[in-house]
Amino acid sequence: MTDQGLALTARPGPARRTRPTRIWTLSVVALLGSTADSFVLLLVLWLAAPLGWAGWQTALVVVGLRLPTLLCGPLAGRAVDRWGARPVIAVDLAGRAVLMMILLGFAHTGRLPLVPVLILGAISGALSPASYAGVRWLTPRLVSEDRLGRANAVVALSDQLPLLVAPALVGPALAVLGLAWSLSVPVGLLVIALVLTWRLPTAGPSVGTRRPTRSAFDAPTRAAPVVAILALSTAYYLLYGPFETASPSFVRNQLHAGNGTYSLLWTLFGAGAVATLALAAPLARRHPGRVNACGALIWGLVMLPVAFLHSAVATAAIFLAGGAVWGPYTAVETSALQRWTDPSAHGVMFGRQRGLLAGAAPVGAAIGAMALPHTAPNVVLGVSAAACAAAGLLDLANRDLRRAP
Repeated sequence: MTDQGLALTARPGPARRTRPTRIWTLSVVALLGSTADSFVLLLVLWLAAPLGWAGWQTALVVVGLRLPTLLCGPLAGRAVDRWGARPVIAVDLAGRAVLMMILLGFAHTGRLPLVPVLILGAISGALSPASYAGVRWLTPRLVSEDRLGRANAVVALSDQLPLLVAPALVGPALAVLGLAWSLSVPVGLLVIALVLTWRLPTAGPSVGTRRPTRSAFDAPTRAAPVVAILALSTAYYLLYGPFETASPSFVRNQLHAGNGTYSLLWTLFGAGAVATLALAAPLARRHPGRVNACGALIWGLVMLPVAFLHSAVATAAIFLAGGAVWGPYTAVETSALQRWTDPSAHGVMFGRQRGLLAGAAPVGAAIGAMALPHTAPNVVLGVSAAACAAAGLLDLANRDLRRAP
């Protein structure tokens, strides 16, 4: 968006009324990109055992797909700060679509070879933080301060709906399209997102922001709560990770069910998360560090009974409740980071955040995959849930996190 465009959005009248449409377009773009990523990951995890991959190979794939996100997140954020959101998001979506088409070609052999999955997945993981950082960089530039919490709740749909949509697509896609053509689903999602990207406003890196001065890590009044809330989220996602790799074995071995139940559990988890997103805006106006520490604690306690269940119905109810607790978390954290960080460093901040979270979850997932040959899946899930609760409890003792406004 040009200086003139930003000035127009600050005035009453038609330009002001376009803001909700822009936020929803932003959320849909992020949603389609995130759903494509989640679809590919769930597809690979479900097919790992039938493809004959050992536990260490599954762990390697999970880490290989997500570790580049950790390494490249800050670079993607700097690109957003330098060139604005729209062009960087477009490069990310186009690049990932091409990579998925190449992987689709390999899948037509009837298998997913490990090496192409690792290479193409790693490049895709390196690109993906650009959209995440770009969307959260653009959000506070489209709405006023008093609407930021609600706007972030809308954008957070792109974090939660993939938990609902991707599992619902994986099972039917495999049943109807088979292995190879199932990969046309993420390709289509990325192409649609790319088309919608051109409806986003163009915003230069310094328009409507202060010139770069100090990052949040250099500012004494902001460094402590920023570091604390990022540390909490990194621990939370790391300890949650085993749920990704242990849940397929849990469904097969303990619930004695198939891919329909697997899809149902994660669909219900996503439904619960979406249902509570409306709470994100009021929660973000309170002490966000305290809110999210309590969220991690409660989530672990809610999910812990899964370790002792053999009923698919009871497990489904637990996943629904766990999703409801999970829902507001990322929107609350996003609002906090947008307010605690200099606007000129928003891109770097959210690139770093995306890298940390996208790196933590697969490391935890890899640990879960490596534990499965030696430990029952219900034990892996129980330890994961208990550890999340412990992390939330520990972070409640952090004074900076509790008191940050």
